[in-house]
Amino acid sequence: MSVKILVINTKFLGDLVISTPGIKALKEADKEAEIVLLVRKGYESTLSSNPNISRIIAFDYGIKKKSLLTRLRDEWQFIKRIRDENFDAVIALHPGDRIAFLAWLSGAEIRIAPRKQSFNYLFTDLVEVEEDSIPYLDYYGRIISSFTNKPVKRETEFFTIPGNDRWAADFLKSGGYKENEIVIGIHPGASEPTKIWPLESYSRLIDQLNTLTGYKVLLIQGPKEEKIISGITSRLLNKDVLIYASDDVNMTASLIKKCRLFISNDTGTRHLSAALRIPAIALIPEDNKKCWDFYGESANHNIIWGKRYIPENGSLNLSFLDSISVEAVLSKIKDITAV
Repeated sequence: MSVKILVINTKFLGDLVISTPGIKALKEADKEAEIVLLVRKGYESTLSSNPNISRIIAFDYGIKKKSLLTRLRDEWQFIKRIRDENFDAVIALHPGDRIAFLAWLSGAEIRIAPRKQSFNYLFTDLVEVEEDSIPYLDYYGRIISSFTNKPVKRETEFFTIPGNDRWAADFLKSGGYKENEIVIGIHPGASEPTKIWPLESYSRLIDQLNTLTGYKVLLIQGPKEEKIISGITSRLLNKDVLIYASDDVNMTASLIKKCRLFISNDTGTRHLSAALRIPAIALIPEDNKKCWDFYGESANHNIIWGKRYIPENGSLNLSFLDSISVEAVLSKIKDITAV
């Protein structure tokens, strides 16, 4: 009889991609294992094509906004759903009060999680590892290793949908892309302003790329990033760029696969590019080195570190990462694309 495992990761795109080596390790340890992934609502499709995952369950954190009685009813129904699954093991990839109680109430005999959290006594096995203390690739790997008793390989993976790959080719073609052109993908958004390279710098970089023969720039607009994209395009001298407004991570991944090089801030799409083995340049605050510098040059994942200036008065009017020059990024692009 195969083991049934619930892996809980209710974080966002980057963390889901980074957890794929651990999920693969679980499957390699037991080919017959049924691995169910619990994610935050809205991210159900992110790893839907991963062959190591049997099913994906979503939890709606919007439950917090509901009335007390409705929230209690919905919480109980979700707990009952998980309990009815009869999981043999629950592996929580990050701490959390709700996660701890869900693991305990699941009825699973084995319940694994990081030690440092309020209700750690609800787990059967505690891992001596803390978030933000080591590279996240190793953080997730250690938690999974506590179950498999084997080291986890440090290679992320992402599986695109063939139909989306065909769509991506048609999208580029309809936008004027020619077969001999080098597609430079750029995603200028991030989860917070202090992680975003100045929009003026992105505009200057794109204008410079547009003066070079053989390049095609693809701008990827994530959810709620209209102002970021318009802030870039309004400054462009040459507006010959393709723009894809992304509402589906799987379609975005297929577009990234078509790129010769992908440029981003410290955000989830940079982890997509690494998992897809697409050369990348990531523009990242230097204070994030300890947790987010783990790919190495072998993955052709190039990082340019910058300073995250935070004004004393709390204003967000200053530019962040402006210590990274356009010339430095352009030089790295030419090195990677050999043009």
